[in-house]
Order: sequence, then structure tokens, then C-alpha cells
Amino acid sequence: MSPADTLPFADTAPERGGLPRAFHRLWSPFWIAFVGWQWWIEMGHQFASQFSESAPDGYTQLAAVLGALGHLAGNAVEALFYVEWWRARGTRLGFMRLFEWLVSLSMLDLLGDSLARVAEAHPGWIAGVLQVLAGLGAVRGDEMGSVTGLRVAFGSVGLLCIARLITTAAIQHRGTRGRFEAPLVLTVTAWLICRLVSWWMFDLARGMSTLS
Repeated sequence: MSPADTLPFADTAPERGGLPRAFHRLWSPFWIAFVGWQWWIEMGHQFASQFSESAPDGYTQLAAVLGALGHLAGNAVEALFYVEWWRARGTRLGFMRLFEWLVSLSMLDLLGDSLARVAEAHPGWIAGVLQVLAGLGAVRGDEMGSVTGLRVAFGSVGLLCIARLITTAAIQHRGTRGRFEAPLVLTVTAWLICRLVSWWMFDLARGMSTLS
């Protein structure tokens, strides 16, 4: 009798090139919803500090919802990009499995944003330490003025961001069984694309346009 026969809820066995599930398929929707909820809370904090007190509360909540959906959509677009890229080269990766991993890894981005707020509230050596983890945007809040799409997109470049990129490449490497350099270069390229999309979504939610 195999372990799969004795554990009916186990569903993390690799398939489609060796890519395992991040969670059991029954738990996946709840986890994705939870991560989206966490992003809604985080975006609510960010937008609340930018909108004037006279702005309707519903407008702030709507902007937060759009921001959270934008993050999940960015994960979906990134996963689809990877899947199609490797499929064109003869390797299959499960879209939902990769999407689950990318949503999970976005918690590192969420942690970086939270540390950035801590750094802004505690300037000095604490902010300097958090800069290494959360990125330049964590310690330059006052100098950079109000939050901008550019800061949201690229202000979190730090150790957490680097760990996210390397882990994303490692997950693809697990699924493709090829050289690690190829998924690493691809991951950095896809990250740049997703950062530009998040920049546009942020400015769009604020009634601005990146193209204007």
C-alpha cells in the first residue's frame, strides 16, 4: 500500500514536469482568498494615508479592493507567462500549481510593505536595518513625499524581494529540470513586467494615468 492510499487528503505529489502543489487543492481557494484579504488590508493602509479626510470612505475601500485584485491579477499574469514560455519550449507546468506558489510568495512582498511602514514610523538605525530587508522605499518615505506608483512598484527592492525572485526561479527549475540560469533570467524579466503593471494599476486607482 502506497502513502497516497493511506493519506487520502495528500495531494502534493509532483506532476507536469515535477512541480508539486503548494497546498491541497481543497485548501487552495481559501489560501488565495486569505492572501487577497491581506493585500486589501495593506492597500487600505497605503491609500488611507494618501486620500484627504474629505474623501468618501467608500472610495478608499474601492481603491484598496482594486489594488488587492491587481496583485492577484499580477500573479495570474506572471504564472501564465511562465507556463506559456516553457510550453513553447516543450516543458509543461501546471498553471494553477504555479499560481498557488506565486500567490504564496507574494506574502514576502506583503511583509516588505509592512516593514516599510514600520521604518517610516521609526527613522534612524531601525529604518536603516529595515532598508536591507524591505528596500529603499522603506527609509525614504519623507524624502520621496507621498506614495507614488513608482515607489509602490520598485521601492521594495531589498533582500525580501531578492529572496522572492530566487525562490520563484527555483520553483520553475523544480518543474522544468533544466539549468537554473534560464528560469532566473526569465523570472527577473517577468518581475519587471509585473512591477510596471502594478505601477499602472496603482496610479489608475488614484485617478491618474502612467501614460499621461
